[in-house]
Amino acid sequence: MKYSKIKLQMLKEKNFEYNSKRIKNSEDIVRTINENEELEKATQENALLICLNTKNQIICYSEIGKGGLSDCYIDIQGIFKTALLCNCNKIIICHNHPSGIAEASQEDIRATKRIKEMARIMDFELLDHIIIGENDFVSCM
Repeated sequence: MKYSKIKLQMLKEKNFEYNSKRIKNSEDIVRTINENEELEKATQENALLICLNTKNQIICYSEIGKGGLSDCYIDIQGIFKTALLCNCNKIIICHNHPSGIAEASQEDIRATKRIKEMARIMDFELLDHIIIGENDFVSCM
């Protein structure tokens, strides 16, 4: 039997200027993400993880799921793998609804509860799970 030596690394795809502004509310996140990703215009569901430091400043964000018109698989292990590699302590989940309707489904609510429980166990703080629609957003928390 063989085993492998591995090395985990993060790759920066792009840098964004943010002027070290503190995230104060969901609106700040939605504005920032829409400037970079335009989730409100996406034709399929996309889920993002936003990682923050202790001062509520964005350290990084990463795509954690991509789906179809009405659903998106979110890799919960991937959320915490990325959060650990970013060396953050606070996270925000954000995804869009291509229908344009910012309303939490039962599956969105279940996923939020699951992620929140796992975050608690791993000593991360889940600040929010935001659903972005067309010109609107809602929190699942």
